[in-house]
Amino acid sequence: GAWWAYDYAAAKQGRVGKHPILKSGLHSDGFFVSKILLGLENIQVILVDQLVMRVLERLHWIAPRYVSGVPDSATVLGSAVAKTLGAREVQMRKENGRVVLESDTSSGTPVFVLLVEDVCTRGTGFAEAAREIRSKWPSAGILPYDPVILNRGGLREFQVEGIGTFTILPIAERRIQDWTPEICPLCERGSTPIKPKVSEESWQSLITSQLE
Repeated sequence: GAWWAYDYAAAKQGRVGKHPILKSGLHSDGFFVSKILLGLENIQVILVDQLVMRVLERLHWIAPRYVSGVPDSATVLGSAVAKTLGAREVQMRKENGRVVLESDTSSGTPVFVLLVEDVCTRGTGFAEAAREIRSKWPSAGILPYDPVILNRGGLREFQVEGIGTFTILPIAERRIQDWTPEICPLCERGSTPIKPKVSEESWQSLITSQLE
């Protein structure tokens, strides 16, 4: 129940339904809601262990001391990864649609922060979180990795201007199509674009929109 994909066969029969608007503003033919998986304790343990293993392999088994989940969708995931690594959680939240750093950054001691995401498409949310950390905590560096449950954008790495290049470390990969609103073929079919994570009702509206 955490994954949805547009039903092109149903669309040919006239059930054009709805399709999601991503964080980046792009329209898409697939969507993944990590909190549904992470709400299952045994599944959460497996996913966290997989992310931690991928990070530690790259860091030659030296655990990072600071971890943060990109809010809001990866907040729970970041907390779990920090606990597993015995690291300090750097807390962030969403306020009026933008990422805000909450943790005390008064210490000028240089540190490196591991940012964790649930899904990566273009690295939009990761970049916003990284810029917020650097603006409020100039002595902090961001480790050059983006551990994610799902890489859906087809990228291997992405750049955050002024900060660096980040390698995506996914558990799973599935290429999903996305388009700017002006050229979205689903909109051309008459499908309605919606933001599926606004509420549970919005998610249910999306996943049932093409059913008979």
